[in-house]
Amino acid sequence: MVTVPLVGLRLGRTAATKQRCYLWSVWLSWLGLPALAVIFGLSVGWPAGVFVLLVGAIAQVAYVRWFPHVSRWVGYGVVADEPAGGMSQRSSSHVTLYTANLCPFCPLVRERLQVLQREMGFELHEIDVTFRPGLVLSKGFRAVPVIEIDGRQVVGNATSAQLASLLTARPV
Repeated sequence: MVTVPLVGLRLGRTAATKQRCYLWSVWLSWLGLPALAVIFGLSVGWPAGVFVLLVGAIAQVAYVRWFPHVSRWVGYGVVADEPAGGMSQRSSSHVTLYTANLCPFCPLVRERLQVLQREMGFELHEIDVTFRPGLVLSKGFRAVPVIEIDGRQVVGNATSAQLASLLTARPV
């Protein structure tokens, strides 16, 4: 597998963190929120535990949904897309998008790939690795989204222009 660096990834001036979701943080969210709800349930009462669980779940969904608007304030910089520039070139590439639940970058990359798929006609498959630790270990993933194009991997947020460039590049 060849990992392709994202050269020229446009980040805001305050961006200190790479634009990707580490799988340990996704799993920690899935385990941490129920654990916190149980702790509140046992110490304060079960209605409080249920309240913590509901508010936490709503907060996680809201975070993913509004992430493009808050990304610069949470240290990820700007996640604005750079258009592909009207790519009319067809691509026979096979693209697999590996995603995880609660990753705010995954829906952005998914949407960009779907638009490019309509324009370029490549084959696109999505695999959610949230509850597939065997796949994560076998592929060696540490973060998502992972875009696999004809054996090449790109990890993290990618613009439409970067994705189109990878789709039209000749495999190594």
